[in-house]
Amino acid sequence: MIRLGKHHITIFLFLILGCGLYQGFWAQSNADLSKQIWLDFNPSYLVKPGLKIFGDIGTRREFENDGWWRLVLRPSVQISFGKRYEFITGIGNFYTFNEIIADRWELRPFQGLRFTWPHGKFPLRHYIRLEERFDFNTATWNSRNSVRLRYQLLVSYQWKALRPGRFWQLSASGEGFLTLLGEEGQFRELSRVTVGLDRSYTFDLHIRFELTWQQERFFFNKDDLVSDIYFRFRLYKGWTRSNDP
Repeated sequence: MIRLGKHHITIFLFLILGCGLYQGFWAQSNADLSKQIWLDFNPSYLVKPGLKIFGDIGTRREFENDGWWRLVLRPSVQISFGKRYEFITGIGNFYTFNEIIADRWELRPFQGLRFTWPHGKFPLRHYIRLEERFDFNTATWNSRNSVRLRYQLLVSYQWKALRPGRFWQLSASGEGFLTLLGEEGQFRELSRVTVGLDRSYTFDLHIRFELTWQQERFFFNKDDLVSDIYFRFRLYKGWTRSNDP
């Protein structure tokens, strides 16, 4: 008789969720579905306890006849308040190479609060973020400016790997986007659902795989609702300040 541990049951439930998302994606026609891949490097530097510099450097590609690809650079700062609250601020740079319209450069300062509540075996992680978006047409340098609010709710489950000090982690998250002021840029994300798998190799190095479904609209075709599916690979590497004189 095979005995299933708690983490085996959790993996099974997350796989069901992932398969459900996958089937939902491909049930749509190819014309309505955008297929993308995102690659990210996520470095971080712990300046001192409670203060961390981090960010992401990456590329995103849509595999369609009239697709696009994008370069991303987003330096950020995190300030912790105790063990439960984190204030995060930074500025995103997104340069999009388009096939059928002029290239776009978006400058996106943001401020956010991240906290965990409630705690327990399956802690809920909340992330509320305010973004100021300046989306430039690189042919004319006219811009479309807006302010939007984002809210993400994430649940995760972590268990130890065979080697001491290592872990596996499964997570699922949902995120909503609300424009508060101004005009929309090239991309208007509406909602996003993600399942992810993490694997740590050392204390300061781990990788993450994600499968995401997203709904959005484009400013040049506001009547059509677009669904995206994208696979994301993320490499996390951390450094700490040396205490040597």
